[in-house]
Amino acid sequence: MTTKFSLPITESDQSKLAVGWLYVAVGFLLASGIYPLLLALARTTYEMPWKDFFYTALVLHVDFTVLWWLIAIAGVFWTLNTSNRQVMTGWLSLILVVFGGIVIGVSPLTGDANPLTNNYVPMLENRMFIKGMIVFGGGVLLLVLRSLWSLECTKSRQATGEGTIRFGTLTAAIATLIALIALVWTFLDSPLTSGGRSYYESLYWAGGHVLQFAHTALLCVSWLWVAQACGLKINAKPAYLMAAFAVGIAPVLMMPWPFLSFDVGGPEFMNWYVWLMRDGNGVAPLLIGLPVVWALLTQPAADKESRHLYAALIFSIILFGMGGVLGLFIGESSTLITAHYHGSIVAVTMAFMAMTYYWLPQFGFATPNLKWARIQVYAYAVGQIMHIVGLAWGGGHGMKRKVVGTTQDIGLQTMITPQDLVGIGGVIAVLSGLLFAIVVLPVMLKGRNKLVNGAEQS
Repeated sequence: MTTKFSLPITESDQSKLAVGWLYVAVGFLLASGIYPLLLALARTTYEMPWKDFFYTALVLHVDFTVLWWLIAIAGVFWTLNTSNRQVMTGWLSLILVVFGGIVIGVSPLTGDANPLTNNYVPMLENRMFIKGMIVFGGGVLLLVLRSLWSLECTKSRQATGEGTIRFGTLTAAIATLIALIALVWTFLDSPLTSGGRSYYESLYWAGGHVLQFAHTALLCVSWLWVAQACGLKINAKPAYLMAAFAVGIAPVLMMPWPFLSFDVGGPEFMNWYVWLMRDGNGVAPLLIGLPVVWALLTQPAADKESRHLYAALIFSIILFGMGGVLGLFIGESSTLITAHYHGSIVAVTMAFMAMTYYWLPQFGFATPNLKWARIQVYAYAVGQIMHIVGLAWGGGHGMKRKVVGTTQDIGLQTMITPQDLVGIGGVIAVLSGLLFAIVVLPVMLKGRNKLVNGAEQS
């Protein structure tokens, strides 16, 4: 009997809540692409010089794509992994996340933006932005607590395909809760200062590193689920895959150690979390990715209806592999770090895009235009690969991170420069990210049919 790595989707209160999170996720991703344009239209060039505009747009773009979009998609996973208990708490968490996101999005229009390009959660030193962050964080906390309180405990322990997906999803929720605890712990142990980049760098350092384990767990869940949707048979026992998820999440349980052993924000504290993510966060993708890659290499390609999912699965694995390999060459601070992080996090985004395409008809929406879905997947992958190659190439020659226009300073006299690849690839990636929203939004705006036993009811 073939193991089915998926969760059942039927007409229920938690499915309606999951659909709500899917709307939020697509909305956040759309906002991340159009925000720079809206910002430019909202202010005159005299009020917003180019440099300030660039960094403000960069902060909002990164926050909406690397945090808000990923958390909202996680909300879909976690909601599907629960029973109907505490559904109203789930809706409250969604409202808080949406309201916080809106406040953050409009915050530059309420005063000076003062952008800070610290790692993990770039900040605007703007009171409205900080208030929005607090509301958003409260919504995420409620989302995670509800996902644990309303968990289908028995099903999450069963060594089945469904049990594997549930257990992997659970590990992501646990990692996110631990990341939030690390954030609060850092805030309480850090001396209150007037802010600045160094303060927020330290504030988000521990929690940001731990949160990557949650993204990685859901990446692996997506690989298994998308492979199932493409008709691939994963020749690995559920017990093995569940053990891989457990091994993957185990390192985050050591989160308290550096708080008890080192000065919060000190060099030893910071280096410990770098070590934690570098040596611990690649275990689960390796153990789970190997049988998925073997299935891709030894089994026929997906049919035309699933070709966009098949391509997204392949590109997600390639991008994650690129990010992992580039991480081995990181030395001094340069765009090589950015290339490593882009490869890893874009792999997650690609997998989540595939899950969105898959979920739409499962939730009762019409099937998106498959031709444009395939174009979007290929364009996004090509653009991101160009972007990453440019960052890695420039980083190898000392190109600095988060600085506008540094290629001319690194001594390259080639016809095509790293900045060319970064710029062209970035434009292609952003436009294809917007294309994703354009492909799925019309389908979602038309509404959905009710489901009966996981099947669409006309």
